[in-house]
Amino acid sequence: MMSRLVVLGVALFLLCGCRAPTHHGHSSSPSAVRQKQIFLVIDDAGLDVAETRQFLEIPVPMTIAVLPHLKKTREVCAEIHRHVDKELILHQPMEAYDATKKTGHGAIYDRTNPVDVAKILDRSFASVGGAIGMNNHMGSRVTENEVLMAEVLRYCHAHGLYFLDSKTSYNSVVPRVAGREHVHLEERDVFLDIQHDRESVRRAWGNTVAKARENGYVIAIGHIWSKETAAAIRDSYQTLINQGYSFHLLSELYE
Repeated sequence: MMSRLVVLGVALFLLCGCRAPTHHGHSSSPSAVRQKQIFLVIDDAGLDVAETRQFLEIPVPMTIAVLPHLKKTREVCAEIHRHVDKELILHQPMEAYDATKKTGHGAIYDRTNPVDVAKILDRSFASVGGAIGMNNHMGSRVTENEVLMAEVLRYCHAHGLYFLDSKTSYNSVVPRVAGREHVHLEERDVFLDIQHDRESVRRAWGNTVAKARENGYVIAIGHIWSKETAAAIRDSYQTLINQGYSFHLLSELYE
């Protein structure tokens, strides 16, 4: 059992440039009573339109997180906007502890001057047109930086945007900063495709469904390039709806 946990931890580190991500519960509880609600967030869009369509064609609400400043960013955003049951957020690159991981264009680094955060985000949101919120792409180092994350959350609050902590760091300070800044925050519960094989993805999807049943709602993050994640959702959504589960846009949690 211990060896399997070690393998899973290594796989997560390699995928996200993270430090032992986990989840300690949502930082604030929505007033609405929620039952069997699934909030899907699909990260890393912006590189390819076709891989985005594999999720857009699944007829359930979900939130797509798009990377800024890529060749296909604007085209992907336009494609998402054509689907009324999908919403668009910025997938903001942030520095990870794994120095071998490329953060991407327009990143926030641990060494970034706090006064420059707003300028970086201005450019990122201009690239990802129509985004109504954001989450962090990688960012295990930056989400442990209270000064920088305070600037990020203040920016979101000032512009009417929401922030989702992807929880790529065990020691994320975002919940503490959000509490201090009086900003509503939600956090990722499950990563669906840390391991790419079919069995692992299906197991993570089953865990997602179980958490929605047990806790009332769940936030699950998958990745746009994962055909296995798309297949797991596509193959089961109707059965889940028949069983009383429902799919929702992430913004509903911030209303």
